[in-house]
Amino acid sequence: MKLVTLDAIIPRDDFETLEEASNNTRNKTTISIEDLKNDSFFFLNLRKPDFQRETNDWSPQKIVGLVESFLKGDLVPAIILWKNKNGLIFVIDGSHRLSSLCAWINDDYGDKDISAKYFDNYIPEEQKKIAEDTRTLMKEKVGLFSDYYKQTGQTHDSKNSNINLYLKNLGSISIQVQWVEGDSDRAEQSFLKINQSASPILPAELELIQSRHTPQSIAARAIYRAGKGHNYWSMFSENTQKLIKDYAEKIHLFLFKTGTVSKSDLSSFAMAGLLSSGDSLGIILQTIKISNALKDNLEYVENKTIDERIIIKYMKNTLKLLEVINSNQKGSLGLHPYVYFYSSNGKHKIGSYYGFLLLVKELNEQNKFPEFIRAREKIELILVKYHFLVQQIIRKNRSTSNSYVNVANWYRLLINEIISNENEEIDNIVKKCIQNNQNFSYLNLAITDNEDNSTRKDFSRGQKNIIKMQTLFDTLPKCKICNGYVDMNSASIDHIKRKADGGEANFNNGQVTHIYCNMSIKK
Repeated sequence: MKLVTLDAIIPRDDFETLEEASNNTRNKTTISIEDLKNDSFFFLNLRKPDFQRETNDWSPQKIVGLVESFLKGDLVPAIILWKNKNGLIFVIDGSHRLSSLCAWINDDYGDKDISAKYFDNYIPEEQKKIAEDTRTLMKEKVGLFSDYYKQTGQTHDSKNSNINLYLKNLGSISIQVQWVEGDSDRAEQSFLKINQSASPILPAELELIQSRHTPQSIAARAIYRAGKGHNYWSMFSENTQKLIKDYAEKIHLFLFKTGTVSKSDLSSFAMAGLLSSGDSLGIILQTIKISNALKDNLEYVENKTIDERIIIKYMKNTLKLLEVINSNQKGSLGLHPYVYFYSSNGKHKIGSYYGFLLLVKELNEQNKFPEFIRAREKIELILVKYHFLVQQIIRKNRSTSNSYVNVANWYRLLINEIISNENEEIDNIVKKCIQNNQNFSYLNLAITDNEDNSTRKDFSRGQKNIIKMQTLFDTLPKCKICNGYVDMNSASIDHIKRKADGGEANFNNGQVTHIYCNMSIKK
């Protein structure tokens, strides 16, 4: 599902710096349309707590539906706010609701002035496209706010029937407000209590909130927006802040590329999937944790004094591991993201990504890349033909975060079996790994995807996608050294006859290889 990025609409701030709530008892009880214009006194003082989850969890349809309900006068749940003594107003509950209305009123669905300023003009193409799709749907279903504004005072009706229907309500409708009394600790506890009961927080989101002062959480926030947006690292020295931004931008590009994916171009598929997915921030956090061997059950750290050297260390280690997996840097394996991290219909497989992240880290530490290269061709054939087995491993362990170690173990088992029986067919290799290892005896080769076994006469949309992508997959180049699939974004041009042996730089003496194979395997 494509999700709209509204995180810039209401900026973040740290309300812990001011421990006392405002003693003003004359707080407003409703929020009107005028309050949500970007130049109003209310809007200019509106904030989200810096630990608040990203405001990017709603689809275009849900945003349009909220605005339509508001204009109809339907019940919109109250917004819960807290005000500190400096007059800043923090949204404790209702950030998506309030941001959706603000987005409609100020015509910014993640791609206009408010967002551009917040993200330092860094707005991925996919984010722009989703924003424009939202705007188009809003115009069709409800009408743009600017059109309502233009119609005010006109004696003739608008051509848009929705505007004629809802215009008379704009001057009187409002959103109810409830206020949290007490200091910042009380406000934070209110946030956690409300969001874990009414709208549950995902485990990764909860960890990011409760461990927000840890290096991995700060690094994850920085990488998510490529070092742009709210400055969670402002407490560090200028040099460290610059390093964080630089690392964040590089890691972001490795994980998400340009942020757009075309199913007509397999090289556009990124390691970590779509930035606009609801999983992306959690994927970044887990990537950092795997890259730095941090435990999943890490106790949340309350100490707010962070050694800035640790966050740089974590980001450096993460970047190095990603460069080994797929980059144009020396020694890169050049794993093709589509082959390793996606299903046949182009859906990102988070468990496979985590599993290979861990496997590559361990193989690198144990100097066992040569073993992987020996097994690579068959490993990739197994990944493609038996992609459904990883999903069975994940289901057995009930979640992706609990299963990736077993996924890595499965891949390692396959590598060992291939090396031990290099002439064995891949079907027999897979069967032996299941039959001879009780940890994976539950895997069932008879359970495949429903799309594979369809008896319909007409192709479904999913089947059409699979056929199209299979056709593209069949044209992928292969490394002339290991015979594994090559991503041309992470490839090397090799002399067939080495320069040392008199080989010349002409077309007949060139071949495409993986960077690692060219530098480390070819003798």
